[in-house]
Amino acid sequence: MSSRIRSNKILSRIIGIIFILYILSHFIPTPYHVMSPGIAQELSPVINVEDGYQHKGEFLLTAVASQKAAVWDYLYINIFSPQGRELELMSEQLPEGMEMQEYIELMAKMMEESKLQAQAVAFKKAGYNVEVSGEGVEIVEVMKDGTAAGNLQKEDIIIEVDGKSVELAADAVNIIRNRKIGESVKLTVLRGNKELKLELKTVELEGNPGNPSIGVLITSKNLNYDIPRQVEFKTDNIIGPSAGSVFALEIYNQLTEEDITGGLKIAGTGTINLDGTIGQIDGVEQKIIAAQKAGVDLFFVPKENFSEAEKYAKNLKLVSVNNIDDVLEYLKENNEQ
Repeated sequence: MSSRIRSNKILSRIIGIIFILYILSHFIPTPYHVMSPGIAQELSPVINVEDGYQHKGEFLLTAVASQKAAVWDYLYINIFSPQGRELELMSEQLPEGMEMQEYIELMAKMMEESKLQAQAVAFKKAGYNVEVSGEGVEIVEVMKDGTAAGNLQKEDIIIEVDGKSVELAADAVNIIRNRKIGESVKLTVLRGNKELKLELKTVELEGNPGNPSIGVLITSKNLNYDIPRQVEFKTDNIIGPSAGSVFALEIYNQLTEEDITGGLKIAGTGTINLDGTIGQIDGVEQKIIAAQKAGVDLFFVPKENFSEAEKYAKNLKLVSVNNIDDVLEYLKENNEQ
């Protein structure tokens, strides 16, 4: 056998091995998820308010895409550090003791609550009377590293935080997040027919840096909303509460004859509470990039996320906001100019 034939066989084997490794690297799973820029979705086709106005301007929600990481993803991201793509350990994404399917179901439930809160805020701002009632904040999961461990239990109902009655999970979260890490919150809790008074110190949990927490996952129990008109949503596979603020803006815009966008293409992010407070979110880098790709004119970002958003905004106009009134006032002032 000539040396040329032998060399060709060796080369063919090497190429074959490389090809097999390349294919396998795309299918061998890792314990990571890839977080990347998701969609920037115009909301007028997604949300339909009964007898609502249609306008030229646009509000867009922005989202983070998440998928399981294969070996190839792990190597590519660690070697090249592509903008907007990062690895996140699935074990850090999931609360202690919670399976992925349970987490997805919880996020879907939070999305539904976010839609209801957005409707309530928008209709109230448009001058309508909206009745909201609930039975408090239910504990879904207690994390072992928080101060709630050993004090709170699954299915406990929080009815007051620092003396303030709470009917919505988001209201409880915001009171706690307004504390500094290490400060305490006072809770009134129902456990069956028994009422408990607790005082728990806030801590910083792994995977949630900078945010005070007592270490619980919560949801609103038996919420009831009386909304004056029908509002239909087509949100498909989008889950989580972080689009609440732009949901509220789109609904409000359909309730008003004047186009509050001024004909602009406006994106944003942030949770929404019944009092109109816009709360911080995760994945701001990916959402900013999604908005840039969609060619938006303006991006509203929660105050807590503003400094991070500035790192990625480039020429995108950012506006820091605390609540829905900040957005409406900014749009009114700039549309009058």
